[in-house]
Amino acid sequence: MKLLSTASSAIYYAFIAALIASVSVYAWHNAAALLPSLAQRTTAALPATATIGAGLGSLALIVLLEALYPLRSLSLGRWVYADRPRGRMGGVDKLSIAQLAGVSLLGLALCASLHLPLYAAITLPLLRFAIGWRSFELASLLRAGRTRAIGSSPFGLLDSEVSADAIASQSARLRPRSHATASLSLLFARRLFRRWYIPLGAVAVMGLTLALAPQLGGLALIGFAAAWTIVGAATGRAASFGRIVDGAWPDWGLPLAATAGAAVVGTAFIATVWKLSLFTLAACCLGLSYTAFKRSRPARVTTMNIIDTGGFGASFSPEVFGYFMRGSYGIAAIAGALFL
Repeated sequence: MKLLSTASSAIYYAFIAALIASVSVYAWHNAAALLPSLAQRTTAALPATATIGAGLGSLALIVLLEALYPLRSLSLGRWVYADRPRGRMGGVDKLSIAQLAGVSLLGLALCASLHLPLYAAITLPLLRFAIGWRSFELASLLRAGRTRAIGSSPFGLLDSEVSADAIASQSARLRPRSHATASLSLLFARRLFRRWYIPLGAVAVMGLTLALAPQLGGLALIGFAAAWTIVGAATGRAASFGRIVDGAWPDWGLPLAATAGAAVVGTAFIATVWKLSLFTLAACCLGLSYTAFKRSRPARVTTMNIIDTGGFGASFSPEVFGYFMRGSYGIAAIAGALFL
């Protein structure tokens, strides 16, 4: 009976994987046909430095992955209850393999989009392996495990403020000799400098969008908008001082200005890659500003109800879904403006 249950579970997961793979392959080959006019304008406006953008974006993404999700790590619970009783000290787990598989698929996608030889796709997993294959001592492995746990906190804690503060306190670059100042704008600039992962994420988003635009067409713009709102939201959180200073400006005025500035930068990038009308660019700027500001505000899941969809045994929580999808109306407005 146990063997039959295991076999049925394996068949189920294989079916789901095959379904996702078939849909993904079809979408990949027909993505540019979704907005053919936009795809043509993309090809005409795409800079000749797309390959350089792919290299810089991939490198920034791999460095960011290693900073938040180290390739080799060991959680304290796994060490105490699994590895130590067995007399071993492993540093590779399912997430490590998933990272290598993910960057390998990204390498294949970049080669297909830029019409590069497929053997060039091996560069990304080799680079990920070279950067992440370290931490061979117990202390460093446990430290990497704590880093990975904090990096995964946005998906587990479901509290935007706590998870953002945890990542900032762990990854921030500190300057102990900074002079005291009462200027919130200067403090925001210092925060943005110390949270180096925000501009690094911006480089990754821009570079990969530049590389995937020839293949994905209009979907690349929508994907860029969705990813750029994460950068804008992180910028808005860096500009938020409402918890330490009273007033409308430190609470929402400066964060709104910061997210709007990030939206302007994102819109300028869109205007560089795609030839769009002023109306569409204005819709992109407003959509990016709204979504980024909405996602930068404090959010927390306090109650959780589970709804069974009745299809493939899938279930979801409306509260968790709303937490991750907050501000999505701005992305929907951008997608709608592209069809006008």
